[in-house]
Amino acid sequence: APRCSRPHRFACIRLGTSPPPQAEAMTTPGVWDASAANFEMKRKSSFSLFTAGTSRPRPATGAEEKGEHEKLWNLMANYKANDVDSVQKDVVSHVEYSLACTRFGFSKEDAYRAASLAVRDRLLESFNDTNAWYSQQDVKRGYYLSAEYLLGRAFQNALVNLDLEPAFKEAMMGLGFELEDLYPFEADPGLGNGGLGRLAACFLDSMATLSLPCWGYGIRYSYGIFKQDIVNGWQVERPDYWLPQAGP
Repeated sequence: APRCSRPHRFACIRLGTSPPPQAEAMTTPGVWDASAANFEMKRKSSFSLFTAGTSRPRPATGAEEKGEHEKLWNLMANYKANDVDSVQKDVVSHVEYSLACTRFGFSKEDAYRAASLAVRDRLLESFNDTNAWYSQQDVKRGYYLSAEYLLGRAFQNALVNLDLEPAFKEAMMGLGFELEDLYPFEADPGLGNGGLGRLAACFLDSMATLSLPCWGYGIRYSYGIFKQDIVNGWQVERPDYWLPQAGP
């Protein structure tokens, strides 16, 4: 299954314009200058600055956008806000409507899943805007194929790269949960092992950091490589059932 090169590291950019000049601080050419790409989108400090009034870029897809789909565009005109109250509302909404749990009684694992879905919502906004810009600019794309990807857990990594960890920490604390207690509930993706998988993951991370339009392709292992147990001093290999632990 295709995997994007760490979409949480992408920056949203203003649609309908040519790539801005290369930033002097970057030593390797990228597709755009992330620091000047869009109003509040300033890489690390980007998503945390979003409020309900922040408008999304609108691609010029043809005359139909002013016709039957105009209402759709208007409803999707703004990014999700990242103030504490908005984050809490998103988390509680996912508890009931995505996880089918009662909002008056849910476990720490349910809280992790709801919070991670709220983070994914914000990743998708950047992911969709970035790919729309790639399509409009008709950029040359790169594809990286590997049998393994040792990606590691994504929840905290995404929060840090979006600069949203403080807001989510305060939001979850207001709901009665410590964010640090939720991180262990994420399953480590069983997609790789050792140096090859880690190297492949680093390539994807570098591609995203440099704003390169690249995708990674790999194998979606159902049971991972293996899970190691030590029994009577001996290594015992067992299947790694990582997929049943639902998470975005």
